[in-house]
Amino acid sequence: MREAIRLARRDLRGGLGGLGLLWLCLWIAVAAIASVTSVASAIDHSIAANGRGLIGGDLVLRSAQRPANAAELAAMKAMGRLSTSVTLRSMVSGGGDAALAELSSIDQAWPLAGSLTLAPGGRRPHGREAVIGRELAERIGVARIGRTGGQSVRIGFGDYRVTGIIEQSPSMSGFAFAPPVLVDEAGMAASGLVQPGSLASYSYRLLLPAGRDPGALGKAFQAKFGDGGWSASDRNDAGQGTRRFVERVAEMLLLVALAALAIGGLGIASAAAAFASSRQATVATLKLLGAGRASLAAMLAIEVALIAAVAIVAGLLVGAIAPAVVAEFARRSLPIVPEASPQWAALAEAASFGILVTIAAAWGPLASAIDTRPASLLRGDVGEGPARRRLLVPVAALLGAGGLAVASAQDPRFAAYGVGAIAVLALLFAGVGWVIRLVARATRHRGGPIARLGISALDRPGAATVRLSVALGLGLALLVTLAATAQSLLTTIDEQVPGRAPALFLIDIPVAERTRFEAVAKASAPDAQLRLVPSLRGPVVAVKGVPVAEMREVPEGAWILKGDRGLTFAQGLPLGNRVTAGEWWPADYRGPPLISIDQDAAKALGLKVGDTMTIAVLGRPIEARIASLREIDWRSMGFNFAIIFAPGALDNAPYSLMATVSPKAGETVAPLERALAKQLPMVSVIRVAEITSQVRALLVALAAAVRIATGVALLLGVIVLAGAVVATRRARARDMVLLKLVGATRGEVLATQGIEFAILSLVVTASAVAAGLGAAWLLLAKSFGLDFRPDWASLAGLAVGAVALTVGAALIAAIPALNARPAMALRAL
Repeated sequence: MREAIRLARRDLRGGLGGLGLLWLCLWIAVAAIASVTSVASAIDHSIAANGRGLIGGDLVLRSAQRPANAAELAAMKAMGRLSTSVTLRSMVSGGGDAALAELSSIDQAWPLAGSLTLAPGGRRPHGREAVIGRELAERIGVARIGRTGGQSVRIGFGDYRVTGIIEQSPSMSGFAFAPPVLVDEAGMAASGLVQPGSLASYSYRLLLPAGRDPGALGKAFQAKFGDGGWSASDRNDAGQGTRRFVERVAEMLLLVALAALAIGGLGIASAAAAFASSRQATVATLKLLGAGRASLAAMLAIEVALIAAVAIVAGLLVGAIAPAVVAEFARRSLPIVPEASPQWAALAEAASFGILVTIAAAWGPLASAIDTRPASLLRGDVGEGPARRRLLVPVAALLGAGGLAVASAQDPRFAAYGVGAIAVLALLFAGVGWVIRLVARATRHRGGPIARLGISALDRPGAATVRLSVALGLGLALLVTLAATAQSLLTTIDEQVPGRAPALFLIDIPVAERTRFEAVAKASAPDAQLRLVPSLRGPVVAVKGVPVAEMREVPEGAWILKGDRGLTFAQGLPLGNRVTAGEWWPADYRGPPLISIDQDAAKALGLKVGDTMTIAVLGRPIEARIASLREIDWRSMGFNFAIIFAPGALDNAPYSLMATVSPKAGETVAPLERALAKQLPMVSVIRVAEITSQVRALLVALAAAVRIATGVALLLGVIVLAGAVVATRRARARDMVLLKLVGATRGEVLATQGIEFAILSLVVTASAVAAGLGAAWLLLAKSFGLDFRPDWASLAGLAVGAVALTVGAALIAAIPALNARPAMALRAL
């Protein structure tokens, strides 16, 4: 080994011989993977480390629309220190505008953990005082705070003085639907909003003694009071919504990064082949001098390993600082600020990917160079025969990389599908490359001399046509898929949602005020279409007699078991719904409780017509038989409930009403909003335009992030292309010199190169665009149920740009060979 190290050190003094491309490809790919995994890990660690502060305690028990009874309250107090709060949605008006807010009451013990941070000059609310979120303050124009100088806002039936702007606070509801507003218990009572039927959530936070398991205590409480419809979340579940969102985005970006790593692997293979070719004389000489196979293998392996190690370390450095960069520049955009420290486990994972792909890509060319006889090496022939033993290690390394991607993912099934899709795309574009070679072989004698030379170059010995097809096609296909999907989603939001969706969703309409509400709506928006439905909330507590609290694992896709569900009852089948199994009940039904549920949720739970589900409504368990399954058109943008009761079961329960308001084209609902704020302040108004604007902004941001990642993959493909051109510089210089010697002009020589890369890029781009559009259509049709509506102009521009970039990069990389002087080139042959 000492001798091999000495030989490797001396050999590297003569130049890298292609290892520069290996370094560049590996550095970019490892940096991409390390950055994605590090940021996701940093956010996850930040959530885990601050779980107590995020929820304001160790354990939170919640019930919908009812407070805890005496027995439940006693059981909570026996567990630890207790803090209670009530949360509901309410309109907050001030400064001439009104906005939806998440109103919560806090007691003197809150927060049990974490802290309430207010802007300078702020203080906790007392009585008819409130502290509000900064977003809400900016929306309604609140600029002053304080005991005497603070501005006044109206919440429900009361006026409140703003005493603080919230900078940071524990989560009150687990999911921030709107900006927060905090009042004390007396302030909540003064609002007059907590009435029978109000969609209020009662939260009980607990600070537990050391050593107590909050998860076990939460499950035990749910089991003991199974009929109460309690949900439990502990410090380990804190930030679950944020965590799931980050995990999904990270998995998507990781798959793109893995595709970039696969493309980089092709560049590494090209670099290794060029390196082996550049070392053929050295290897032949050392073999003639008696060097053994083991020594030569160690020498070449040390050289490649040294460059690869430098590349991997450089990529890991980028990944190590990525969380700190994201924390600095996206602090205001992210609900959870990631840890700024390096994420060692994520970096180790990225390094493992880099090592495995380097072994898979470089093993074959290096093993081929070592196995080739000295005479063949001196003739310039590095064998690349398909020896099966040379494939064992690369195949094992690739399987190891795929297995690592699946094993380390939060959703192994999603990761397996993604890795499989990348493999299928790679095989597809490898097939495109082989077709290009076959067609070039069949047509290389057609056309003029310039065309023949350009076409035949695609099938020359050692041509990288197949590798380049995969490298270019894989990145471009991913980019087209994501671009077409994002464009279709944005088009749907911009064009279809405004036409289908109502202008307003109104919630918390008291049943006793229905007549008055309808009169206000008729007077303020006389031509608008108004639709009202009953509204309650309650969790599913048992499925086919099995308590949800006793289920070891909630089935994939069974989202209706997680938390409270919106409930309603109806006589007729709602618009946008279609019965797919069973029958809808008669309008005058008054028998045992029946329900109709979403067919996808039923499939996830293995339910059929006739099975039973138990739903807790106001703490009372109601076992109902499934009368029908429904297909719900979620694109209808109306009231779509996964669970609908038949008339009779909930008619006498305290409930409120929800309404949608759809004005005629060109009409405004602003007068209705103002009228409701004055006459029915308990009614909360949700502006659909604001929701769609937020969703659109999120989609645009996600599309930008994914496009940057896929742009890196496409850039790697171009780098691989340029590297392949540089690696064949000697052969290209020989061809160009011979052409010049027989009278070809510089333009004609350049045209041969242009024809070669134009054919390659045109065929690969067309194949990538077709594959990407097909994948986007399947994704939209199967996963989202949306129309396929990409922006054809931008996709055409993308395709033209890809061709231009590919041909331009290849021609620039061929300039050194084009500038080779005949005398020097002939002496080098």
